[in-house]
Amino acid sequence: MLDIAKEAARQAGAYLQERFLERLVPDEELHNDVKLPEDKESERRIIEVLRRHVPAHAIYSEEIGMVEGDEEYLWIVDPLDGTNNYFIGFPYFSVSIALQHRGEIVLGVVYNPVAGQMFWAEKGNGAFLNGRRLAVNERDDLTRAVGTYIRGRDTVTKEEEWAFTRPFAMNTKRLMRNLAPALDWCLLANGWLDYIVMQRSGIMDVAAGILIAQEAGAAVTDWEGNPYRHGSFSADRFPSLVASNGRLHERICRLIGG
Repeated sequence: MLDIAKEAARQAGAYLQERFLERLVPDEELHNDVKLPEDKESERRIIEVLRRHVPAHAIYSEEIGMVEGDEEYLWIVDPLDGTNNYFIGFPYFSVSIALQHRGEIVLGVVYNPVAGQMFWAEKGNGAFLNGRRLAVNERDDLTRAVGTYIRGRDTVTKEEEWAFTRPFAMNTKRLMRNLAPALDWCLLANGWLDYIVMQRSGIMDVAAGILIAQEAGAAVTDWEGNPYRHGSFSADRFPSLVASNGRLHERICRLIGG
């Protein structure tokens, strides 16, 4: 299954990298989003690989929605995580593929074709970047911590976002909003980031990345500090979460609403 996911990610990633420097023509531009034909073509290539190897499995993908099949195995696909970045030529985007088995995420692959970064994890077997095992960092100084803020589209107003994120911006070294959640989780897994605060997001954006971060030792909880447990697939939204290297976790949680 891991080899299948990697093959699909590479096929889609090669296409996205080939198209990246072109002048892209969107199918639709919204006030805070953009729809690109490259999303759909990337998705088509991923689904072609999955259908060739595991034709009975169900697939849930961002563009096409649910592809019916045996839902004991459900592939959760974001064919282009970071579409807005891709559109403006900012090289921070990825292909994200997760496999859910009987309601549990058991495999995740996130591929950044520009940097040649293939992140992956299998539940219980650790997380890796191009074959090197990943581990979160051991930073415990909140004032030197670097984090990211993730939120779903149209979940809060700009004023609410500014009010919510201000405590993190003021009390840590840097708070970024990268607009490519799957890669953010992988940066946490590799010790490049110290924390993530997520205010809801699409399941396709984060399913693979959360497993990679957890397998690298990240603490992942809800905003009250209760451990995150993935339930069976039932909606296109994840709950609001906090993730960190563990050492900073309680202090990050205390900044919520602060």
